[in-house]
Amino acid sequence: MNNSIAQSMPEIDIRKTLPKLFRKGFLKSLREGDTGVGFTIETELGIKENNSENVDFTYNGAPVELKTQREHASSNITLFTKEPEKGKFNDASLIKKYGYADVYGRRGLKITLTTKEFNPQGFKLEINESEEKINIVHERDGNIWYYSLNDIFAKLHKKLADNLLVVIAESKEEKDGEYLHYKRAYFLSNLSEEKFIQLLREGKFVIEFRMHLKPTGIVRNHGTGFRLNERYLADLYETKEIIE
Repeated sequence: MNNSIAQSMPEIDIRKTLPKLFRKGFLKSLREGDTGVGFTIETELGIKENNSENVDFTYNGAPVELKTQREHASSNITLFTKEPEKGKFNDASLIKKYGYADVYGRRGLKITLTTKEFNPQGFKLEINESEEKINIVHERDGNIWYYSLNDIFAKLHKKLADNLLVVIAESKEEKDGEYLHYKRAYFLSNLSEEKFIQLLREGKFVIEFRMHLKPTGIVRNHGTGFRLNERYLADLYETKEIIE
């Protein structure tokens, strides 16, 4: 990260600022929907909303990415999207051969892949560390596509940063909308490539295809997602400090 970007970010002493925020109790969400939990705390902390891949603030001069989650979150989130290296099939031919009719009657391929077992469409992931690859394998047709582990690690470091602050909020619904009580946080550092591989082996890190054919025959691909349940984010890092 260059100096000009770092200088444009707020410097936040999280060990002093966050306990004050926690003591405020329930705050009305400043935005409806899933993004309200992030937008509200950004506003409280003086962080400008941005959709870039830059980190959100600095702490002791070090860049930090901020992520927020509601208590008891059970759904996977997309940490980043990346297309695999294509082999014997392109997107259209893969959908035509293995796809199915989605709820809109389109032929699509919207599936989850793990290292644990073949999914109903016959796909799974295999890690080949000697070749430094993640292979996408079909039970009949063998290796279909693949990822370079070096490319995945580069994307992971760019997206998550080596310092991550995860803030947990209790949520409740009132007549006038959602209220959020930010209660605790985890300051995570030293992003670990080995821990990423471990989560992939355990089936916690998954890859999702999200594509279908338009009536014209053109492929609409929403991006191949690398997804992880929010409660496992801390498991990607070597160091974890609780802030309450």
